[in-house]
Amino acid sequence: MEQLIAIATVVIAVGTVSLWYVTWALARETRRMVDASSRPHIVATLDSNRWSMMHFDLRVENTGNATAYDIAVSFDPPLVSSRPRDPAGPVPLKSVDVLKPGQGLTSYLAEAGVVLPNTYQVSITWKRDPQAAIRETNSYALNMSTMEGITRLGNDPLIQISNDVKRFTETFVNLANSHRNLQVDVFTSADRLRERRAIDRRRQQRRESDS
Repeated sequence: MEQLIAIATVVIAVGTVSLWYVTWALARETRRMVDASSRPHIVATLDSNRWSMMHFDLRVENTGNATAYDIAVSFDPPLVSSRPRDPAGPVPLKSVDVLKPGQGLTSYLAEAGVVLPNTYQVSITWKRDPQAAIRETNSYALNMSTMEGITRLGNDPLIQISNDVKRFTETFVNLANSHRNLQVDVFTSADRLRERRAIDRRRQQRRESDS
């Protein structure tokens, strides 16, 4: 009997330890999943401009589920803009103070010929908290040659509406500024009276002619 009790005690102890380990592992995995689902994730891409596929924009976006702070973006080789800028001025979107979840910033960069021949090594760092000492990192290659040959059928509906409104505004302004006068004919009661008198005169003349 004592031997059976000892065996049962050992089995219960082993089961208790196993249950504790499984519970601990499950709790750790749950914390990891919660942490992964509530963290920022910053990406920087070069996208074709909405107005023209022959031009590219630089876009920095937070695709994660938490706010990112003190964001630093670098490209190797360095980005070159088609627009002249002050050499001493800051590079657009090289640093961003804060990006909320789903928020992105876009800046025009360059013509397609400046961007497409390159493969960029992108490195982005950020903080989860403004006071944090640890920075998170995202690094990847951005091969722009994959964008060559991409075409678009038609225009973006919003762009089409914008162009239509612009043309309508220009036409209206030209019409308002032209020297042509707009004439409006108004038929009043006095006009009716004159017309009635004229009809009466013609009738009187026909009667006199018949007689």
